[in-house]
Amino acid sequence: MPDLKASTCLGAAVLALMAGTAQAGILPEGRSLENVTVAGEHFDVAVFRPASCQIRAILIVLAGKNRDSATYRDDAIPLARHECSLVFAPDFPMSRFPVQQYQRGGYPVSRQTVPAASYMKPLEQWTRSVSDEQRVPIILVGHSAGAQYLERVAAYAPGEESMTVIMNPSTYVEPETDTAVPYGFRNWPEPASLPDLRRYLARNIAVILGADDTETTSATYHSPAAAEQGRNRLERGQWAYAQAREQAEKLNVPFGWTITLVPATGHDASKMLASAELQDAIETAIRSASSR
Repeated sequence: MPDLKASTCLGAAVLALMAGTAQAGILPEGRSLENVTVAGEHFDVAVFRPASCQIRAILIVLAGKNRDSATYRDDAIPLARHECSLVFAPDFPMSRFPVQQYQRGGYPVSRQTVPAASYMKPLEQWTRSVSDEQRVPIILVGHSAGAQYLERVAAYAPGEESMTVIMNPSTYVEPETDTAVPYGFRNWPEPASLPDLRRYLARNIAVILGADDTETTSATYHSPAAAEQGRNRLERGQWAYAQAREQAEKLNVPFGWTITLVPATGHDASKMLASAELQDAIETAIRSASSR
């Protein structure tokens, strides 16, 4: 069982060690490479700043299993230009962030390791500091392995993001307490389990799936919990959304999730990042944030 006190201390250490690592400034227009150190971990971050427009949002983009963050940054540039948004694509190299740390977010928590999902909140704070954009909404966007990482962030370690976009992950955090962490909330430290589950259901989560992402994936071969979610990514995404909606009704909590399919698209990050469905979700999040 994860140690709640230890996890809280680790989170505090992340924030404390984050202090002073970033100075507010003006990011150059176009592509750049920035870096930040969080709790002793160095992150290279591929960045894009559109020219000649007033920034409307910060997009933090999480790459798939190949951890090709610069490619994801580049694929998000048309979206960034259209929405006049900054793009930050932090690199989580496989050598330091294997599957248990990246795809599973570092859960269940080891006493010797900071769960990787805990880095997102200070990374969000750093993007504001380094860009000097304190008021625009932060929107998290992940595809495949990056979407699995953001699933764990949303469930177990959320920050100040206005929306989390989950695209084509192989596994989900099930919104119930029968399935163990990192696929559900069983063994999550009590008495936090039910409040955190309610919060997860109420979060603004946009599930965007490729309508043709129907190949059987290897993730189901190694975990019975993952296999129970469905035969392929499309099926698992539809199942997870239906489960979450049903659970929100059962617990009588606001339900913040949406689901959208991208036609004629499989497990293709560039097509997903270029999709009208993602653009619509980003625009909706920006307008919603600006109206508050």
